[in-house]
Amino acid sequence: MVGIPKDEIKRKMVHLLSLIYVLSYWYVSKVVVVCELFIAIIVVVFFEYLRFKNHRFNNFFKNNFKGFYRPEEANRISGLIGTLVGALLTILMFHNKYMVFTSFLYFAFGDSSAALIGRALGKNKTFAGKSLKGSLACFIVCFIIGIFIFNWKFALIGAVVSTIVEAIPWKMNDNFWMQIINAGFLSFLSKIMTY
Repeated sequence: MVGIPKDEIKRKMVHLLSLIYVLSYWYVSKVVVVCELFIAIIVVVFFEYLRFKNHRFNNFFKNNFKGFYRPEEANRISGLIGTLVGALLTILMFHNKYMVFTSFLYFAFGDSSAALIGRALGKNKTFAGKSLKGSLACFIVCFIIGIFIFNWKFALIGAVVSTIVEAIPWKMNDNFWMQIINAGFLSFLSKIMTY
């Protein structure tokens, strides 16, 4: 892809691995998915602990998984932990399966499209430093996802909110916040309008 750094493509391909728990959430029991995420968090935390305790192990990761980690993550906790914890909390906090499932899809595809299109084509920046084209891509993808699940009005509002959440420069990784806030907003919206 012209204009998109290869490292960004690698990261977003890993990002799409979130579809494992997304599809698990839809097809298997909630208890199983919670257990899967809990185990995954423990494994990732263990590897992160080893990375920080052992320089050789950290160098092995940096050399062999170059591009999958952001440069600033070489010496700090990976965003993967935020992603997994965000997913786990989303499932535990919200009970409408459609809203949680949609928030996961927004995260998996909307956030990825924003990053890839933003890096490739984004020159004009929003107030938050994100690109307008990246935000537009996020909105279009989230709206298309929503249309397959909800009526068009519900899908439109959900896509707008998801785009805003993605564009905010969160202090903590947006992979954590995007899933929780979208599921929370969609759950609230489902109580005040038909979907």
